[in-house]
Amino acid sequence: MSEIEMREAQLIFVELESQWDDEEKRTFALMRELETAENRLVAMFMDEWRDRGGDLRMMRLAYSHFRKRLLWAAGKRKKDRPYLGLSGFPTRR
Repeated sequence: MSEIEMREAQLIFVELESQWDDEEKRTFALMRELETAENRLVAMFMDEWRDRGGDLRMMRLAYSHFRKRLLWAAGKRKKDRPYLGLSGFPTRR
């Protein structure tokens, strides 16, 4: 994985997350795009982590923190956006 590919995956994910935040634009197609973008980001993150010898439990925890910080850095605060579970629909925290 190159740094460029990782940055691209992050930008696409953040852009789609921003689109999802606009309730009027929410569609199943957008939900699928967002899911695909996040799956790509997860795969890239996990592959890099696995290559460095990390265990699965720590990878999950690290990705969770990485995702929160990525969205925070993009200007999204926890209270400003609904949390999407793996199904793409809001869930309780």
